[in-house]
Amino acid sequence: MVRAKRSRQAIANPADHGPPERGQHDALLPHATEAAGVVGKRVKHECRLDWYLDKCSIIDRQHEAGLRFRRDWLLAAATQRMIGTYGPRLSGGQDFTMAQLAARRRLGRAMASLGRDVAPIVVDVCCFDRWASGGLPILRDGLTALADHYKLPCASS
Repeated sequence: MVRAKRSRQAIANPADHGPPERGQHDALLPHATEAAGVVGKRVKHECRLDWYLDKCSIIDRQHEAGLRFRRDWLLAAATQRMIGTYGPRLSGGQDFTMAQLAARRRLGRAMASLGRDVAPIVVDVCCFDRWASGGLPILRDGLTALADHYKLPCASS
């Protein structure tokens, strides 16, 4: 009887939430998927920036700037693979190396806007998922400089 109940639950909820270990270290949050009626789950804090935003240590604008910087970093450092991954896909039919070179150029301009004192902390937190460790005010300044560089809109009060 228990076995039949489980199979009905499996049919009613076709979403794959991954192995149970996925939520071992952090909370899982529901999120909408492209499939109608299917709700997936994602980890609450995928990177340090998510944690800092959740704890109100940074604002939305700084969080968005840090994620943008992180995306360019990951794309610039990526290597081609012969097998599929769950990572971000390139859109627009660009050649991988051209997209990678464009990301490196964007990253270089963003690093130049940060300056020598601020860049190491921003790179540590955004790209290597390390803690700011007492450098939180410097991180905030760096993320604000990135948001200004990316011309992200300021939140209206």
